[in-house]
Amino acid sequence: MKEYTDKQINSMILHLRLNNVAEMYYIENQDDSQRNFFCYRSQSYLTKEQVISLAIETGWEENGK
Repeated sequence: MKEYTDKQINSMILHLRLNNVAEMYYIENQDDSQRNFFCYRSQSYLTKEQVISLAIETGWEENGK
C-alpha cells in the first residue's frame, strides 16, 4: 500500500466527513493497537489502512483533483 502523509490522511478524513460517509477522529492508543481512528457514525474503530481505503473508494483524490 502506498504511504500517505498526515496531511493527506487529514484530507481523506475531511473528504469522508463532507461526503457524509464517516465522522471520525484520531485516537492515540497506549497499547500499540492499529485501530487508531474512531467513527461516530458507525460507532466503530478503524485502522489507518481502512480509512485510506474508504476514502479512495468514495472518490477522494490527491490534491483535490
